[in-house]
Amino acid sequence: MTLFHWDMTVKPHLQFIEAGAAMAARHARALPIKPEFQTMAQDQLAETRKILESALASIIAAEIIYETKALENAA
Repeated sequence: MTLFHWDMTVKPHLQFIEAGAAMAARHARALPIKPEFQTMAQDQLAETRKILESALASIIAAEIIYETKALENAA
């Protein structure tokens, strides 16, 4: 995948994920109290965490593969 193609197809999604995570953290900090019951928001945060942990594991694996690639001008 070229850098241009990456910037057009992947980067915007990563930026939305970053912005969404920052927004979730801000709103969680802004809550004055926590209810005595499990909320749908808590359930969604837990599900999102699982998804992001899986995505992070995939990225780590991809980084390892990338690091083992031969250098472009290596003979």
